[in-house]
Amino acid sequence: MEPILLLLTKADFAAYADLPESLDMDRLQPHMLAAQLHRLQPVLTEPLLQELLRRVSTERAAASTETPAPLNEPWQGLRKKSVPLVACASLARYMPFSQTTVTSHSLVQKTSQYSQPVDGRELARMASIYDGEALSHEVTLRAWLHVNGHLFSGFYPQATACGRVETSSTPSVVVQAIRRPDDEPGSYPHYRR
Repeated sequence: MEPILLLLTKADFAAYADLPESLDMDRLQPHMLAAQLHRLQPVLTEPLLQELLRRVSTERAAASTETPAPLNEPWQGLRKKSVPLVACASLARYMPFSQTTVTSHSLVQKTSQYSQPVDGRELARMASIYDGEALSHEVTLRAWLHVNGHLFSGFYPQATACGRVETSSTPSVVVQAIRRPDDEPGSYPHYRR
């Protein structure tokens, strides 16, 4: 089986969220992979994403052997623009599941005697904020690639004279309103049947 290449490490999240030291990155891994596949790959294209992941992996391997082989300038710039997108999109996907654990019997909510779980609406709000930030970073990355795409010839398609058609993106998190008991029809004076 081919090793899973991830753009981010736990340290990359520090600028976007205060993750607990005890958080196991295995909990975030599926969300990072989904963010890379569904948010970053459509922007970069598959060949450019795979080459970026290969170069980042090579850089990490070189750093572990104490022979640093840093990414050269265009690739470092691409990484710097891609990390915020993947980090925020990963957090948007992770937030709704942050207080749950899958056991052999069911999906359970984590609690302890010293803390209370956060309301589901608050988690949905946080996920929506992270998703909005990811969308902003996606727009920034697209604009950067529009100017610098020529630096990645062979991996990134060049724009034609008329320009490349880019589809606009929408946030990937859908938050459904949760009704409170007092939100029943007829409970508002201006609501008439």
